[in-house]
Amino acid sequence: MLLTLSMLTPVVLLLLCGFINMKFSHGDALTAGSANHILAVPSGYDAIVTYLFISNTGSNKNISAKWVHGGVDIDFIAGKNVSADEFLEFGGQHGEFLVAKEGDTITLTPEAGSTFVSIISFDLIPTTPRLNF
Repeated sequence: MLLTLSMLTPVVLLLLCGFINMKFSHGDALTAGSANHILAVPSGYDAIVTYLFISNTGSNKNISAKWVHGGVDIDFIAGKNVSADEFLEFGGQHGEFLVAKEGDTITLTPEAGSTFVSIISFDLIPTTPRLNF
């Protein structure tokens, strides 16, 4: 059977043309002492990260965070001490976001013996041609 445009719903057409963003939130209980990949941008998409929440539900411990962008490691938290029952937040306000390209990752690494959780919210949009920078 040949698929024609008349068979596609308006929503599917808008999604395929890149006019609808796919919104996601994901929560994790992080594995202590290990790198936890909380986002890996799939091929063909960019991710607009709008919010990152990291909470220490245990005793005072350190956490590190890294964005791998175009093969370059960008440490945006390096051994930050987070007190018991405290949290870190990034974004959440209008106009505060990070654009991760296809293949980029965000990783959280909590100290061994710690108890951290995270929530990340992002929009996936089809990759568009852009300048390399």
